[in-house]
Amino acid sequence: MVDYQYSVVDVFTEQPFSGAQITVFTEAAGLSDTQMQVMARETNHSDTVFVVPANKGNAARLKVFSPQGEREVGSHTTVAAAFALAETGKLSVNGELSRLKFEQGQREFPVLLKQSGSGLMAQLGLSVQPQIDHYVPDGHELQQILGLQASDMEVLKARPLFVSCDTPYLIVPLRSLDAVYRASFHAEAWAQSSASSIPVNEILVYCRETESEKADFHLRLLGSGRSSQDDPPVGAAIPAFAAYLVNVQKLAGGTHALWVERGRSTVRQSLLKVEFDQQPSAPLSVRIGGAAVLVGGGTMRCPN
Repeated sequence: MVDYQYSVVDVFTEQPFSGAQITVFTEAAGLSDTQMQVMARETNHSDTVFVVPANKGNAARLKVFSPQGEREVGSHTTVAAAFALAETGKLSVNGELSRLKFEQGQREFPVLLKQSGSGLMAQLGLSVQPQIDHYVPDGHELQQILGLQASDMEVLKARPLFVSCDTPYLIVPLRSLDAVYRASFHAEAWAQSSASSIPVNEILVYCRETESEKADFHLRLLGSGRSSQDDPPVGAAIPAFAAYLVNVQKLAGGTHALWVERGRSTVRQSLLKVEFDQQPSAPLSVRIGGAAVLVGGGTMRCPN
């Protein structure tokens, strides 16, 4: 029997018991995928991160498991790993800004660590080639799919689009937070819509109304297999959302920055800092990050 140390980190928040809750095993060398899966079921968090020695001289290699199976590294798991490693002294932050790389399989992920007034902030860097499709369900179909009224749909300042950065999303602007939280995915209406043949598993609804004064947009993901009460992490959809803003707002070249809010302030709200570099005929460079809070830790005993 071997004991493995872990940290529990609340990500994309400065308040304990808010944001996305992630378990990080900071020294997971020697664990098999089967053992990691069993341990992820035991933590029962949406994501559990296992840090093992890197293959290419990078800072760390990450393995991520949900209770159901292995997952791709995302912004919330990257931020959690960086924060846990720094807090436990296994990763040094040199000065106000440190640049390093994590890896998963054959992929490398640039990570920035910044010291701010509120503590440590981590950012994951991604380079994406967005694919955008303007052919979307019409207004009536969208209302049926989302269970909303015409008055809930934003039609003057923005429009829905299909955007893919590896994973496709249907992005739909709404007029209010109330509409965002009344929206739900109706599979039968989707199956009968003009876009039913498009392989989209999730719809990203958003509005400009926010609870936090700091935030520019409020985002929520809907889709098949999710309950109408679910409010899952949105980090994986941020590159598509950045590409959406470039297209809809006709943004000029240069660096753009904004804050994105997910969740209610009463139920684990997240606040994500998003920066992206828009240059014509070049990949979209996106950085996603935020603060984190260490809320617990301990050891878990795993059978050999």
